[in-house]
Amino acid sequence: MAVADKRRKIYVTSPGFDDIGQVLRSMNVNYEPFSGSYDCSFLFINCGTSDRVDPRKLADFVDSGGCLYVSDLAGDRLELAFPELFIFDGNGGKAGEIDALVVDRELREISGRIIRIQFDMGAWKVLRHCHGHAIIRSANPGVYADLPVMVSVRRGRGMIFYTCFHNRAQQSAQEQRMLQLLVLKQISIAEGVSVAQVGSSLGVQMDEIRRDFRR
Repeated sequence: MAVADKRRKIYVTSPGFDDIGQVLRSMNVNYEPFSGSYDCSFLFINCGTSDRVDPRKLADFVDSGGCLYVSDLAGDRLELAFPELFIFDGNGGKAGEIDALVVDRELREISGRIIRIQFDMGAWKVLRHCHGHAIIRSANPGVYADLPVMVSVRRGRGMIFYTCFHNRAQQSAQEQRMLQLLVLKQISIAEGVSVAQVGSSLGVQMDEIRRDFRR
């Protein structure tokens, strides 16, 4: 049964090149489709969604305490709503695998220090810098060296989470688990508890997640 919690009112935009709703469903997290309203605690914006997202309302949502998740090409919405917070380098990412360093200490204890991320399609949005904290950074040498891959940024009373990679059909177990952990991290920050506590409240088997990272 999906978890219903009034503190966790979640809206998700229509799927595009990814579907974060599938990740939420895998964790039995209840959500509603985004319909232009921002009266929620958490808003997830899919890469390539066709939904219209108003930049001013999006900024107000975060400033007033909302928690925002954005993936890949939906970073265009971040550039419009928060131009001072994110510096992108176009859509120049190339298809292929990268090794990534898990910077966030709480998540690293679960995932381990290094995970492998596959970008199955080119033209993903490269994030050069943000006024926040890296959750994951590229561990590859060369053009992507040390670039943030997944970040959190505090703005007003709220938080913004952005990830360059996202949910897709060919996703590895590690990538699926990392997106699940990101959802847990968002909820944990919003509610002032640990990732493990959120996982327990949702019935997520943290030992299973750890095992998947170590396969």
